Amino acid sequence: MNLIVETTTSFCNQGIYGFDCEDLLITNFYSEIKGDFSDELSEEEDDETEYAPESIGYINSYRFNLKYDYGDLCIVADNISQYLSYFASFLLLENNIEDDFMSIPDYIYYINTVFIEPKYRGHSYGLKALAVFLEMFAWGQVVGCHPCPIHDLTTKYSESKGKLLMRRYWRRVGLTSYSKKHNILWTEDWYMPTWLNSLIFSKQKPCFRQNKQI
Repeated sequence: MNLIVETTTSFCNQGIYGFDCEDLLITNFYSEIKGDFSDELSEEEDDETEYAPESIGYINSYRFNLKYDYGDLCIVADNISQYLSYFASFLLLENNIEDDFMSIPDYIYYINTVFIEPKYRGHSYGLKALAVFLEMFAWGQVVGCHPCPIHDLTTKYSESKGKLLMRRYWRRVGLTSYSKKHNILWTEDWYMPTWLNSLIFSKQKPCFRQNKQI
């Protein structure tokens, strides 16, 4: 099965929260995840079927542009969501990015949601798709998230168990630093782990769709 990751961003020239360039401060990325299962069709099915890739999930993320004032970034984040506000305050203010990071990056990427439809789970599609997205947009940048179960799994585990499982899961994509107090998992300089690169590219060629601005 080949993965297709289609990423779209949007921009508005009039700020909702008082910043005319707020979409440049924090840009929302929406990536649809599709699966091309055509190589699994039989010869008869292949001849008779006009095949189209299936939508199997999505990734929702935010990019902080670090050329802007950190205080302004935190204000915009606070108006978007509580989780994004906590993340921005921790990395930009409490963690002191200029002192702690080896070099100041251009961006910080916050992974808000990675969702895979239930019938497609158990094949690491979410892990692979996120790695493909980060390879396209966030190589060498700061990447982080709040490791919590997605909305339809919140009742399956206790809060502590769910956080533990998701922390272990997202560490596999290269997020290695963790703040227990804030439940934030991140890395200062993201690159695709060798084992994951081999898993994705040795068996299939993921399809990259260029970022579209609307």
